[in-house]
Amino acid sequence: MSLARFFRRAHWDRERSEEIESYINIETEENVARGMPYDQAQAAARRKFGNRTRAREDIYDLNTLPALDALTRDVRFGLRMLRRTPTFTAVALLTLAIGIGANVAVFSVVNSVLLRPLPYPNSRELVAIRQLAPGAAGLASFADGLLLSPSMYFTYSDHNRSFQAMGVWATDAANVTGIAEPEQVRTIVITDGVLQALDISPALGRWLSARDQMPHGPKTAMLSYGYWQRRFGGDRAVIGRTIRVDSDDRQIVGVMPAGFRLVDSDFELLLPAAFDRGVLKLAQFGWQGIGRLKPGITIEQADADIARLIPVWMDSWSNGPGTNPHFYRRWRITPAIRPLKQDVVGSVRSVLWVVMATIGFVMLIACANVTNLFLVRADVRRQELAVRAALGAGLARIVRELLVESLLLGLMGGALAVGLAREGLQLLLAIGPANMPRQAEISLDGRALAFTLLLSLLCSVLFGLIPALKYAGPHISLALHSAGRTSSTSRDRHRTR
Repeated sequence: MSLARFFRRAHWDRERSEEIESYINIETEENVARGMPYDQAQAAARRKFGNRTRAREDIYDLNTLPALDALTRDVRFGLRMLRRTPTFTAVALLTLAIGIGANVAVFSVVNSVLLRPLPYPNSRELVAIRQLAPGAAGLASFADGLLLSPSMYFTYSDHNRSFQAMGVWATDAANVTGIAEPEQVRTIVITDGVLQALDISPALGRWLSARDQMPHGPKTAMLSYGYWQRRFGGDRAVIGRTIRVDSDDRQIVGVMPAGFRLVDSDFELLLPAAFDRGVLKLAQFGWQGIGRLKPGITIEQADADIARLIPVWMDSWSNGPGTNPHFYRRWRITPAIRPLKQDVVGSVRSVLWVVMATIGFVMLIACANVTNLFLVRADVRRQELAVRAALGAGLARIVRELLVESLLLGLMGGALAVGLAREGLQLLLAIGPANMPRQAEISLDGRALAFTLLLSLLCSVLFGLIPALKYAGPHISLALHSAGRTSSTSRDRHRTR
């Protein structure tokens, strides 16, 4: 069997016709040699060969894909039927495009925010290091949990048994001078373990190192890719240049990769956290913690590890002013480590699933409306289907043609839905909350296109199978014996709708 013969049917037919004529000509010449007149010799040769058209079809069926050929005929027939009813086709396509497009737009948000992994290598190993302090519940700043202090960072970093790397970070802002016009930029202050945990290599230069975060170490900074392009024109010679950040002259040591965001925060500059161990106290809570678990370590084991270190932290550092040794013990601090992705997404997870379920219900309504359109259309074609059944078209053939027709409509609706989904996605981002997590990552990707195809196929089967089974059954031949609709059949069709 050959696909080439299928796609070059006309060329193949000409070649087979020439072969058949060649065979008939040879047989004719042999008949003439036996003494027969030419006309009789040719007629005898044609009779001996038989039906030439049937022979070509038989040879074609033996050397190609009959099912594919039949499907092609069904597709052509379905397209003709859709062209014959432009109003029905337009209304059904618009209904499907709106329903599928809305679902694809919402799914793109769900996929980008909830389903897609964080854009870091082996992101399942990444965790947010958080804590609970039920004894400090009266303090509003701790309503969402207790962040880390620098002294906590050093205790956990020095003595933990659970993390390949860990670090702390905090967002800030700074004034930059020394390059064109002064401006205020977003900064993130980090310890060197943050980039080690994320396992991200710089696009240019090097990481911030432990030496950079020493109190009297070099003053350094890293640029975001966008800031490098905007303020330095993508100049690779930027490494080693000095810029003034607030009151410090800082040397640029690296550029982060394009599209890099630290967890879910945008920035222009990464600055090293220069903690002085000699003056740190227990307090100064306000730092986000991030870590990469060692292979085989679970979150529960990491929680137990940090719980072991909390008393060590309390005993290793002095109290802040106005506190006593028992002040922080009354907070009853406990670790609450969780996957970094869960920390990024937060409470929006349940909201997005509710929205997805709601828009899915809208899709069911759209399918029901298109099904009703197909039922009405099949009712109009009832007599035609009955005639075809009486002429020998089997139930399977009629059902197949009706399903192919619905599949064509569904796929065309899905194609239109992709365009509507792109616009709908932009609208969702415009009217959605400004603090939507992972907003910069939301897009129509391959998974969204696969979802579009799957939804189109499911809808096609749903609104195509019901009319096919309803009107293509064996009882359809009864339509040949009725000139009009009876009240009972009308009630029956109404129940189906």
